[in-house]
Amino acid sequence: MRVVVFALVLLLSACAGQNPVIQVESTRFHPADVTPRSFVVLPPADQAPDSLFAATADQVVTALGALGWRQSDADDRRAAVVRLRYGTDAPVQETVLSPSALPPMGMWGYRRNWNDPFPYWEAQRVVHVPKWFSLTIADGDDSRAPLLFEGRVTSRRGGTEIGPILPYLVRGMFDGFPGPNGGTEQKALSVQP
Repeated sequence: MRVVVFALVLLLSACAGQNPVIQVESTRFHPADVTPRSFVVLPPADQAPDSLFAATADQVVTALGALGWRQSDADDRRAAVVRLRYGTDAPVQETVLSPSALPPMGMWGYRRNWNDPFPYWEAQRVVHVPKWFSLTIADGDDSRAPLLFEGRVTSRRGGTEIGPILPYLVRGMFDGFPGPNGGTEQKALSVQP
């Protein structure tokens, strides 16, 4: 009986110690000398600034401020222009195989090997809705102004709505800012309660 109780306590403690994470993938492009300066956040011409945009812009302002950048007035011509966009892509369906010790169709299913701990595989169809957040920092408001930074963060987690996962996408953008130029990083961000 003591062994069963000990095994149960050990199993529950192992499950309680893990923090949930959200997987994100970030790609960034920038010149070698991205230095903090004054900036202004402007919405893209084709995206209406709603309450979600305002909350996301506040997160971007806070993240850039923590890195030494200074928010400026909208009429400051010398300030860098930060534009952010977000959205979802078309749903993606994929098949995920998971090991199983029980046969999917009764006791006489196919076994690959007599000593395989998971002789059966179950196939499940999973639908993911890719979500993305992109950020550009330009040297001015002109469309021909050189870009100081351009980045995109994507994730397939978090359901179909972008609102709950958008703070994690912003966090993935500024984790290690400006990051490697031209590289793609996979990150596991812990979920905040």
